[in-house]
Order: sequence, then structure tokens, then C-alpha cells
Amino acid sequence: MVMIMAIMIPESISTLNNITNGEKKVFKILKNLLPKDYICWFDLRVNNRYPDFIILAPDLGIIVLEIKDWEVGSIEKANINYFQLKTLGICTNPLKQARDYMFNIVNKLKKDKKLTQNNEKYNGSLKFTYGHGVIFTKITRNAFNKFEFNGVLEENFVIFQDDLNSIENNSDKHMLKSKLENMLPMKFKFNNLDEDIINRIRGNLFKEVNLVESSDKVFKVMNLQQEMYAKGLGYGHRVIRGVAGSGKTTVLICRAKYLKEVHKDWNILVLCYNKTLAAFLRKVINGKEKNSNVEVIHFHEWINKISKQLGLKTGIYKEEDVAKNISGITEEMLQKLIKYDAILIDEGQDLEEEWLKFIVKNLRNSQESHLLLASDGAQNLYSRKYTLKSVGIKAVGRTVIMRENYRNTKEILKLANDLLLHSNLKNDNEDENDFIIEPNSILRNGEIPKIIEALSFEDEVQKIINNIIKLNNQGLDYGEIAILCPYNKYKGIEYTKIIKENLKKNFIDYDILNKDYNKYEFQYYKDRVKISTIYSAKGLDFEAVFICGINDGLIKRKDESKKVLYVGMTRARRILNITYSVKNELINIIATSCKEMKKYNISKEIENIKPKEIEDNKNSIDINENKKQSKGFWQRLREKIGYC
Repeated sequence: MVMIMAIMIPESISTLNNITNGEKKVFKILKNLLPKDYICWFDLRVNNRYPDFIILAPDLGIIVLEIKDWEVGSIEKANINYFQLKTLGICTNPLKQARDYMFNIVNKLKKDKKLTQNNEKYNGSLKFTYGHGVIFTKITRNAFNKFEFNGVLEENFVIFQDDLNSIENNSDKHMLKSKLENMLPMKFKFNNLDEDIINRIRGNLFKEVNLVESSDKVFKVMNLQQEMYAKGLGYGHRVIRGVAGSGKTTVLICRAKYLKEVHKDWNILVLCYNKTLAAFLRKVINGKEKNSNVEVIHFHEWINKISKQLGLKTGIYKEEDVAKNISGITEEMLQKLIKYDAILIDEGQDLEEEWLKFIVKNLRNSQESHLLLASDGAQNLYSRKYTLKSVGIKAVGRTVIMRENYRNTKEILKLANDLLLHSNLKNDNEDENDFIIEPNSILRNGEIPKIIEALSFEDEVQKIINNIIKLNNQGLDYGEIAILCPYNKYKGIEYTKIIKENLKKNFIDYDILNKDYNKYEFQYYKDRVKISTIYSAKGLDFEAVFICGINDGLIKRKDESKKVLYVGMTRARRILNITYSVKNELINIIATSCKEMKKYNISKEIENIKPKEIEDNKNSIDINENKKQSKGFWQRLREKIGYC
């Protein structure tokens, strides 16, 4: 029997420090007995405060809970503001504490006009109810009442030990929900909170889950699964292995923002190999903040900064020069460097073995400080081969696998995976850097990728520009479009230059991400077409992607080139066009995959269904039998086409 549980963030608290037995008990009860569409956050910061639990219920609104493991004998005095305890001294009345937390949250949410009422009587009030309460895990109702603390607590807002035990022992979902409803001081009818309202609440309470700057019209947040990963990772060494489009970078960004807020005294480093990605991460994590405790930098800039500080050779980018500098840094020199309380590494598969060993040494405590590595072996474009154990990263039992692809349509993902399947790139050793994960699609269907033949590279570019103009006329911003090439130039053909000149002729603004100044100043949302090598586009994504320049040079390193093209294809969220003017093995694989998808297109399959089968369904008198036949019809169709 599958247990359907509430959404808990973090998903588990078993590995967290300083968690009381009462909190563990309540966490388990809420997880098992609340409805599956309820979201419950544990001990997460809101406006510098840490409520024990925040429950977001579509039908009840928001409820804040405080958990106390106090024993009745430890209470010496109590009033509406304070409790005096034998061991803990004077503490805020827990009901007042919960109420203060609640109003802190309510006032924060009221700033978003989309969450408030606009009628004359209740203008500015939230559209939904909210409440607060206390759970005493070791005090029964009768025991508390014997103390005769009249007016200290309103019993409707309290769950006592005997209530809690009854709920737990009987798995009484109705009693739990009834107790929560009693904690609402004001009740009124409202429509169940929809996904948009829930996301606005999440984005207002926890800024780290926002994917873009919010506005009245647009409020994009990371999905709940990604938030669960980001806030439930724990500390020490942690590894995220994820397929392209699974949200590894999104989770890392959220984790960085979360650590930045929760640990303001920490020195935090965010590293990656790609300059463009570093510029994007810096903008999203720090924005315009100048004195952030998070340093976001790409690896070569970081190693050159260290080299300058230690009086070593600078301006180094070749791997042998970097290796020479790192090998020359003694333990004594290492002590002069800034130590980090947390280091977060994105696209970790791009880094060399010796680089990672050195990065780990820069933690304040190389074994215990927080290190997060996000990687995908399928995107290991530089053929780095090593194990995580060999670089000092303790990944066993501390690895999260993200198989769900949220970015690409099923058709784009199928094409990219078909290309990888025609290679010798399989590796199921989780500790190795080039470990490859088989992805799951979220089944979002879209257009079949187009493969477009051209007479020359110039003709490829012209066909791309014609399609870009068409997409823009249909309402797609230029900033959501990227033109990607495997290389900047090949055999005298300057790909980037030709693309740039033709865009200019057609009065289309563009950014070249390959140029260093644009990498550092990367503006993800600027309304300009992005021109880039596939290497420089790693970690980024766009609504529409055009890949061109698939030349014979790629055949010399077929398996590596398949990874490069896989990365390029998985940058596209919805539209993928691939142009070519030279036929080769890679083009043949891509063309065959596209042809097969067209062959099994759903609409064509429906056209081939025998008229008698449709007529039989149509004339069926028994409704249940009709549903059964219809279900079988669609099941056979799915089995036949395989990918829908």
C-alpha cells in the first residue's frame, strides 16, 4: 500500500541537529496524516524568525505551530505574556509566540496585492484565513487545567499530549484537521487556494525559491520537489547528481540564498567552470548587493586571484599552468588564504581532479564544513575521469539523484537521449565523475525538433534568421532565443562572425556570450538573441534554440561530440531546430530520430485507426463499456507510438 503524505520541507529531519523528540513526533504525525496537497515547512526562517511549523493548506490558509516539550511540573508561573520555568527561566508564552509569528507572516504577505481582498469592507485583508497554535507533547489537558492558569491559554488553540496521542494512535486525520480548524481566530469562506496563489505565498515567504524577479503579473518559483532538495540536504559534504533540465542549478541557487540568509556570519563560495554561468549565478544570488557574504566566481578567476595573493604566476588558463601553481602551494601558504564555511560547486563534472582536491582544502574544516557539488556525467565535455572519493568528497549516503527533466519537452529529450544511446558513454558507477543517469521526462509534449538542410553555413544562418523573425512575430522575445555552435570557427569558417553579421543585416539585436566582457556582464533577460558556443551555454536554457555548424570535425571525437550536442539540445525548453550543410554520422542519427518521431506522430496514427473501431465506440450503449473500449484504444495507441 502506497502511503500518500503531505509535502514536508525539508522532507526529513532525522539528520538535523538540535531537534527535540516532540518536534520529531509532530513532524511524523503531520507528514502521515495531513492531506497530500498540504505544504508544511519546519523551522525555516521568515523575517529573522523561526516558527517550528508553517502549514499552508488550500482549504484552511496558513497555520503556525509552536511545539513545546515542557513538563507540567517545570512550570512555576504563567501569564498571557510569559511562562516561568524551573530549568529555562522566563520564556515567551508559546501561544503569544505563535501568534506573533503568524502576524509577522500575515504582514509580509499583505504587501502582495494579489494576495489581498479589494472589496470595500475587507480591503487589504488576505484572501484566505490564517491561524496559530501550540502543541504540548508532555502535558495533558487535565494536568494543565489543575494549575488553574485562567486566561493564560485559549484551549481551542492548544493540542495537548492526550490529544496528540489519540491522533497518532488512531491515525485520526479528521481529529487533526478539526484541531487545526479550531486554531483559526476568524473563519470565512474562500475558494481553495490555486497553484498561482500558493506559489505567490511561497515566493513571498521564502525569496530563495523565486526563479526571476517577481512582478504583479509574473511570479515564477522553483517546484516543491526542488525546494525540498535545497532545504533538506543537510550539512557536511553533499552531492547532487542530476540529468540536464532537472534543476540542479536551481537547487544550488536556492541553497546559496538560503545559507546566505541563515548564516550571515559565514564566508560562502560559489564556483563553476563556465564564465557565462558564473555571471548568471552572481546576478541571481547577489543581485546588486555589494557586500554579500557569498562570493560567486568561475574557477580560473578564483585560482588567479589566489595565485596573485601568494605571489605566484597569474594569467593562467592552461591546465598544465594551473596544475603547476596548485602543486606549488604549500600547507604554510594555504593557511594564508581565506577559509570558507561553505563551498557550492555547479557543473562540477567540468573540474579537474587536482582542482577539486585543492577546493576541498579551502574549506574551514575539510571534513565537516559544508560542501555541495552538483554534476551530470552526461555533460562531462572535457573527459575528466576520477572518483569523488579520490578528491576528498564524502558522497556515500549523501547523494541526491535528480532524474526528472522539467526543462525539455518529451520530444527534445528523446532526440538528445537517442544521440547518447548511439555511443559508448554508459557508466553506472555513482562515485565516478562521468556517472550517467537515465532521465525521466515529466511528459510535457511539444513540437518535434526540426532538422533543416542547407547549401552552406551561410544558408544555415539565413534559414535560422527567417525562423527567428517568424517566432518573434508570434510573440517570442529575442532574449528567449539562442543560436549555438560547437565551435567559434572551423576550417576558415568563422561561425560567430557570420551569425553576427547576418543578424545585424536584419536589424536583430544580439549578445555574443563567448566574449569575455559579455560573460562577465551577462544579462539573462535582456531582449537580445544570444550567440554562443555550446560550451559557453552550459547551465543556461532558452525557450528556442538553434544549433548550427555540425561539421566533420566533430566526427574525430564522436562520443565527446555527442555529449556536446546533447548539452546543446537540452538548452531548449520548447523549440529546437538543427541546421546542417554537411552530412555526417551525427546528422544521420539526428535525422533518423526526428524521422521516427514524425512517423509515429499521434495525429497520423489517429488517421490510420480503422473507421469500424471508431464507429463501434460511437454506437456503444453501455457507458462503462464505452469508457473501457476507449481506454483500450488509447493504450494500444500509446504502446504503438512508444513516446507519447
